[in-house]
Amino acid sequence: MTLAICWTADYETGIDIIDAQHKRIFEYLKEIDQAISRKSIAQIEYVIKSLIDYAISHNTFEESLMEKAGYPMLEAHHQVHERFKERAHSYLFRFANGEDPIRLAREIRGDMGLWLTNHIKRDDKHYVNYVKKNIEGGFVARMLSALFG
Repeated sequence: MTLAICWTADYETGIDIIDAQHKRIFEYLKEIDQAISRKSIAQIEYVIKSLIDYAISHNTFEESLMEKAGYPMLEAHHQVHERFKERAHSYLFRFANGEDPIRLAREIRGDMGLWLTNHIKRDDKHYVNYVKKNIEGGFVARMLSALFG
């Protein structure tokens, strides 16, 4: 079993909606651990598919905030997300083609956990100031208020 990854202040971006989404991804990683310990293939499949779908959607949302903020490194960040998406889809392919689901779930859990923690601490920290400035007084603030109250 891999070591548990717990949410700490080190992962906070200071952008509430992004932090909430990152926390949800951490929860999915815990759910994978639980499914592995129960040896529940159905639960493993459900959580892995949910995690991948959620993470890809989150990345798209993140990019929309960066675009609205005029983040100059958007294309580079997008390429990092695209590599993640390719790897995630390869996991789904391997799962669908009969690879041992428990072994694969452990691999996914370790890989995605490591990717997530590194990505938040390294890559995501770079866009925070741009997005925060835009959220505080611009279009994104109005959009988030309209969507999330």
